[in-house]
Amino acid sequence: MGIDTQKNIALLIFALSPEAEQRQKYIAGKKGLYELLNQHTLKLAKALDIPFFHFTEKEQQGNNFGERYTHAIKQVFSRGYEGIITIGNDTPALGCAHLQSAYDKLKSGNAVLGPSLDGGFYLLAIPKTMFSEDEFLSIYWNSSSVFRQMQQYLEKKKETLCLLNALGDLDSPSDIPFLLDRYINIPLGIKKILIKSRQKGEKIGNHLVSYISIHRYSRILNRGSPFLFALHN
Repeated sequence: MGIDTQKNIALLIFALSPEAEQRQKYIAGKKGLYELLNQHTLKLAKALDIPFFHFTEKEQQGNNFGERYTHAIKQVFSRGYEGIITIGNDTPALGCAHLQSAYDKLKSGNAVLGPSLDGGFYLLAIPKTMFSEDEFLSIYWNSSSVFRQMQQYLEKKKETLCLLNALGDLDSPSDIPFLLDRYINIPLGIKKILIKSRQKGEKIGNHLVSYISIHRYSRILNRGSPFLFALHN
């Protein structure tokens, strides 16, 4: 059964503030980058033209990512919405088409997942009937199988699961060359900062990751959006 009206679907931006992102991640001194990523995400949310909520570290509640993410979804549903689309703010190639596709599929009653190349996901869209607080909390969020776990969880609900194309996210300087080489639709302001960072050859010490292929690389845990440690085989 589909979701009847546009007002019954809300967008959740689950992402830290630019100041907190700068403290948490390994792209030192790039507050301007995080501000642009935040602005890009808010622009996408406004373009979708549905109610949206931004849960930063000020609104998030819980002792770990799973608790904070689950609590945020629960809070949005408690406002009376029948469907929710969740995204972070660290996927530069995320565009209006991804959100519109998720919205259209969710409006028809389907669940949607946008897989991240690191084994997590950059977008989740579900109707309220598919949300279980206990089952969400049982997911091993800090693991290499979070996308597979969510996929299995949704398929277990016996509803149609739609997958969007996989995208890369930005957690450390090692992500920059990959993102610039693979995605042409990154907003210009963000792209300029990334190009400068690549030219400067920023390092992150022991956390520097060598890309083996686009399907195989490690990831630093991002506590502000659902992208986690992963190793694709």
